[in-house]
Amino acid sequence: MRTREFKHENEPEVKSHSSVFVMCFLCVFLCAAALGTLRLYGLYLEHRISETASRIEVCREKNLHMTKRYSELLSPARIYSHAREDLGMINAENIRVVKLDVSSVMVAQAAVTPQEVQRASFFAQINPFVRTAHAND
Repeated sequence: MRTREFKHENEPEVKSHSSVFVMCFLCVFLCAAALGTLRLYGLYLEHRISETASRIEVCREKNLHMTKRYSELLSPARIYSHAREDLGMINAENIRVVKLDVSSVMVAQAAVTPQEVQRASFFAQINPFVRTAHAND
């Protein structure tokens, strides 16, 4: 009978040891899962950083190319050759400077009177943009 008592007494201790072991195993498993998740998130962030760095490098190259192209377009030699070859412009020979005093400009402005506005169609009276500018103004 004593053997049964000892078995009976020892059973709760075995259960307490096994439950502590299970709790420790679960805690270790959760910590490992958390560390794995953090590592995967770190890899994801590293990938995003490398993508952003590559996009920045592409934009720098594009900016360098556009700056070079801009300076080429603004060079005086290019503008002069374009005006001469494509537009057919030539150097002027007789350049005259006419100086006007302010009083003659004021007299000329006062002498100019706008033409009378002709009677327009119904659509022209409704549309506010038609009355603002005309080709012969």
